[in-house]
Amino acid sequence: MPKLFEEMKRQEIEERLQLAEDSKWKMVYHVQPPFGFLGAPTGFNYINGIYHIFYEWSPDARLNETPDYKYIYHVTSKDLVTFKNEGIKIRPGGLYDQDRIYGGSLSKIFNEIVYLYSGVREKEEEHFISLLGGYMNTDGKIHKYPTPIIRDLPKGSQKYFRGPYAFVKDNEIVVLIGTMNEEEFGRIAIYRGPSLDRLKYDGLLDTGYKAFGYLWESPEFFDLDMDSVLIFNARGLDKFDNNFWNIYQSGYMLGELNRAGNYYLHDEFYELDRGFDFYRPITTLDENGNRVMLAWMAAEESDYPSKIDGTVNALTIPRLLSVEEDRLIQKPHPNLERYRGEKITAEGYFGEYPAKLTDFYGESYELIVNILENNASSLHIYLRKNERHETLISYDSERQVLTLDRTFSGDEINNVDGTTRSLDLEEDLENLRIFVDQSSIEIFINGGRYTMTSRIFPSTAAKGVEFVTEFGDCHIQLIQYSLNTDRSLK
Repeated sequence: MPKLFEEMKRQEIEERLQLAEDSKWKMVYHVQPPFGFLGAPTGFNYINGIYHIFYEWSPDARLNETPDYKYIYHVTSKDLVTFKNEGIKIRPGGLYDQDRIYGGSLSKIFNEIVYLYSGVREKEEEHFISLLGGYMNTDGKIHKYPTPIIRDLPKGSQKYFRGPYAFVKDNEIVVLIGTMNEEEFGRIAIYRGPSLDRLKYDGLLDTGYKAFGYLWESPEFFDLDMDSVLIFNARGLDKFDNNFWNIYQSGYMLGELNRAGNYYLHDEFYELDRGFDFYRPITTLDENGNRVMLAWMAAEESDYPSKIDGTVNALTIPRLLSVEEDRLIQKPHPNLERYRGEKITAEGYFGEYPAKLTDFYGESYELIVNILENNASSLHIYLRKNERHETLISYDSERQVLTLDRTFSGDEINNVDGTTRSLDLEEDLENLRIFVDQSSIEIFINGGRYTMTSRIFPSTAAKGVEFVTEFGDCHIQLIQYSLNTDRSLK
């Protein structure tokens, strides 16, 4: 069992805080834990000018996967770029969550801000799980409800009952919960009612999928640009070609919900991100009413080298969502542009001899690559490069395949399947917008139609940028912005 926060003395906490703060891989503009293990985000909402983010947390950084015994940690922000740690807000230990908790969602339900989560207690080898909750007051404190909102598992489901998501539609509360059915296939349970204390089970969502993974986690449902979007996280999908290579998959469907029959008519399931480290996304409406998403920049079981500094995992940058041509588009939130520093531009033809761009370098920056003309069979972009380390983005023009290669990206990440991820584009590569931080890379491809997110752990000397082609040249326009304001969590 991981060490409990309550068992730690003040001096030990201060030492761990300082070790994490001094890490060479501590990032500039991402949410990271004060120390320890940052788990998946489990609450995200914009309330009275403040963004509230909750995530699962453990003080033990030696972990490779989310522990059973954990806490719910709270972070706030006014702009989604600078963040403030608010501390632990939910601890196990009540009558209905005495053994463990699973995070859920933060929702506006009529006149209350409600945090929903699952609690577990075990008695004489029996497993009791309940849907629990509490309201958040103006100072961010969560006051737990004294009794469960839902005590029993939905009919026809197994013991898994995770990731509650609540919304209000036509004065009715709807709660979606990830589960599996008796045949051990992933499903979403639906509860409805006029109030939280009057929720009734309304069956499983019918997506038409009989067998698609063994467990669906943390579902979300929202309307966007005339479409109904369903996001969920599937465990147990088999990889094929360049699809489903990570241990668990986060994806979405676009469609239309028949509320009377709980039937969802939809397009195919698309992965939200095609890199190594992306799971359990969560969304809210921002200050302008736009849908914004962030996610866990990690993968269960991956063994990250930053644990030597007593800290692992992070959250992605916030992403603005829209729908174009029946696909969900992700773009970096425009608030990130407020913190752009010096702008450097270049334009020219890159050929078969490596072009080292001496003016383009760094550890934390935004890089825009516009491909004006491509006559090469392949294009290679090297980032965070020196004699020992490099992160490689390659594009095969003939096959329209983009590959992220972190074979030599720095200290090794263990317990992960391979060192490359590839993406089949449905059109030619036109542009890349790349956000690099001390130990991460997030790539937005062709205006955000595709994304690739990964952790990398290079040396601090690995700062170079280099371009090279094979069999032909490529006309490229480059724009780089430094992101030079320290946005470490305080």
